[in-house]
Amino acid sequence: MLNKKTGENILLTGIIAFLYFSTGKLSLDLLFGHNIVNLGVFAPEGLALAFALYYGKKVWFGIFIGQFLLAYVNSIDIFSVFEISAINATEALIGIALFRRFGLDKELKTFRDIAGLVLIIVFVLQVFSSLLSNLSLLLHGQLQYDQFLYSAFSWWFGNVMGQLLFTPFLLLLLVHAKQIKVKEYLLYGVAFGIFLYFLEIQVAITNPFLLLSFTIPVLVVVVSRKGKLYGTLLSVVAATVSSYSVYKGTGAFYFGTETDNIINYNFFVLAHVATVFAAGILFEERKRYEEKLHLTIEQEVRKNEKQQFVMLQQNRLAQMGEMIGMIAHQWRQPLNHLSVINETLYYKYMNHKLNDEYMENFRKKSNRTIQQMSTTIDDFRNFFRPEKRKTAFCVNDVICYVLDIASSLFSHNDIAVVFNKKERYHAYGFPNEFGQSVLNILYNAQDALNGKGINNKYIEILLFQQEDTIILSIYDNAGGIPEDLINKIFDPYFSTKDNKNGTGLGLYISKIIIEEHMDGKLLVSNKKDGVCFKIYLPSIETSEE
Repeated sequence: MLNKKTGENILLTGIIAFLYFSTGKLSLDLLFGHNIVNLGVFAPEGLALAFALYYGKKVWFGIFIGQFLLAYVNSIDIFSVFEISAINATEALIGIALFRRFGLDKELKTFRDIAGLVLIIVFVLQVFSSLLSNLSLLLHGQLQYDQFLYSAFSWWFGNVMGQLLFTPFLLLLLVHAKQIKVKEYLLYGVAFGIFLYFLEIQVAITNPFLLLSFTIPVLVVVVSRKGKLYGTLLSVVAATVSSYSVYKGTGAFYFGTETDNIINYNFFVLAHVATVFAAGILFEERKRYEEKLHLTIEQEVRKNEKQQFVMLQQNRLAQMGEMIGMIAHQWRQPLNHLSVINETLYYKYMNHKLNDEYMENFRKKSNRTIQQMSTTIDDFRNFFRPEKRKTAFCVNDVICYVLDIASSLFSHNDIAVVFNKKERYHAYGFPNEFGQSVLNILYNAQDALNGKGINNKYIEILLFQQEDTIILSIYDNAGGIPEDLINKIFDPYFSTKDNKNGTGLGLYISKIIIEEHMDGKLLVSNKKDGVCFKIYLPSIETSEE
C-alpha cells in the first residue's frame, strides 16, 4: 500500500506530465508551424517552471515524462528525446536553485522579484535549454549545421515567451489558490475572452496597435482593482484567443507576412505581460506605501496617546501634591478647633468641672469637626476621580466648587478671587476634567502673583455667553507673560517659573481637556497689568433653563 505522501507525489507527477504534453501539443498546433522548434508561445515551459518554483524538486520527473511524450510524438530521435527531456527537467531544478538563491518571493510582490524571475528565464534557463537541446538535435542528425542558430533562437524565444506568460499566471494562482473567489475569477477571464473574441474574430481587427488600444486600458483597470493575479489571467486569455484567431485564419496576426505575424503576435503578448508587471508593481507599491503610511500614523497616534497618558498621570500626581497642600490648609481650622476643645476638656477635667452636658456638647462638636474633615477628603477624592462618560453640567457650579476647595489656599496667599455668578450656563462634557483645567489656570495665576511681590493680588473670573458659546475669562494682575514666551505657554514641560517647581504640564493638559475632550478652545493673551485666559465651550439647553 502506498502512503498518502507517495500517492500525492505520483498524482502530481501525472498532472504535470499531462499538462506539459497537452499544452505543448496545443501550442504547436495553434501557431506558426507544427514542429518541436517554434517561434510562438510555448506554454508547457511556463507551466513547468511555475510548478517547480511552487512544489520544489519533486516535479522534475513529471516534466521529464511530459517532454519525453511531446518530443516522441513529433518524431524526434529516441536518443534526443531522452536528452531533451533530461535537459528540460534539469532546467527546472536550476530555476528552483536560482530563485531560492536570490531570495525571490513566490508572490512576485516587488520589482526585484519580477526582474529576478525575468533575468533567470531570459539569460540562464532558456540559454541552457535551447543550446543543449539543439546541440542534441544536431549531434543526432535531426538538425543541419546551417539551421542551428535559427533553431536555437526559435527554441529560446518560444520558451522565454511561454515562461514570461504562464509562469507568473500559474505561480500566483497556486500561491493564492485558497483566497481566490473562483466565480469572480472565472467571470473576469470569460468576460475578457468574449471581449477579445468579438474584436479579433467577429470584428476582425487587423491592426495590432488598434487592438492593443482596446485591451491595454481594460487590463490596467483590472490590475489596479484586482492585482497581478487577475492581470496575469487576462494576459493568458489574450494570448489564447489570439492564437485561436490565427488557427481560424482571421485577426490581426494572420493577414500579414509570416514574419510580420510572428512579430506582431509576440509583441501583442509581451505588451500584455509587461503591462501586468508594470501596473501591478506600481499599484501594489502604492498600496503597500499607503498601508505603511497608515500603520505609521496609527503607531504615531498610539505613541502620542501613550505620551499624553503619561503626561496626564504626571499632571495628576502634581495635582495630588497640590491637593495635599489644600487639604492641609482646609484642615488647619478644624484641627485648631479640635485642639481648643480638647484643651478645654483637659482644663475642665483638671478642675473637676466635667458634667454630662459638657461631655455631650464635646462629643457633638468633635463629631461635627471630624465630619467636616472627612467631607473635605471626599470632596477632593471625587474632584480628582477620572470620568468615563460625558454629562451635561452647570459651568457655574463647577467653578464655585473649584473655588471652594481652593479657597483656603488663596486665603493663605492673600489672593482675592472675584467671580460673577449671576446667570447659570450649561455645557456638555467632563465636569471634573473641566474643573481641573480651571484649577490649573488658577494655580498658574497664584504662582505668578506670589512670584511678583504684588500687594493687592487678585484674580477675576467672568462668565458670560455669546450666541451659542459660553466664555469663561480668568484675569490676574501679575504683570502678564513676556511676548516671546506667551506662544509657548501651552507647550508640554514648558514653565515660566524661575524655581521650576512646576511640571510644565498643567496648561498643556488643560488645553487638551478643553479642546480635545470638550470641543472647546483655550486661548491666552496679555491684558493691562496681567494675563487673561479664555475658555470657549459650546452651550446646551437644559430643562433647568
